[in-house]
Amino acid sequence: MAIAWSMDEKVKKASEYFGSGMYCSQAVLGAFCENYGMDKGAAFRISCGLNSGVRCAEVCGAVSGAVLVIGLRYGDSKDVCNSMTEEFIRIFRERNKDVTCRNILGCDIFTPEGKAKANSEGLFGTVCVKAVADAARILDELGC
Repeated sequence: MAIAWSMDEKVKKASEYFGSGMYCSQAVLGAFCENYGMDKGAAFRISCGLNSGVRCAEVCGAVSGAVLVIGLRYGDSKDVCNSMTEEFIRIFRERNKDVTCRNILGCDIFTPEGKAKANSEGLFGTVCVKAVADAARILDELGC
């Protein structure tokens, strides 16, 4: 059962985790995991490889972390979990253009040119911060 908390607290916590060096996937799952009885250290470990679009600029790590949270909250029912995941994806896509890392950032960070662009334009500190905060807000809207 979920513990009552404020959305602003979760957005702040996810943003703080990301700002302290956690990956986007870790930041989102880490902000919510303890509400569902998951140890924060385990959450950080299990979500570590999901960052940067599963390390190939595909599905955004904030999205992947959020889908894990949805599984913690709604995973007892495949139908409900699938429905909530689809709704999360729909809303996230509306707010961030897409769900893929390369399209959200506007560059492929797994090419030298893309990584240079992301670093020179400060995209990790702007675009990724927004994606992490949006993921936490949407999770709240979905009752996670």
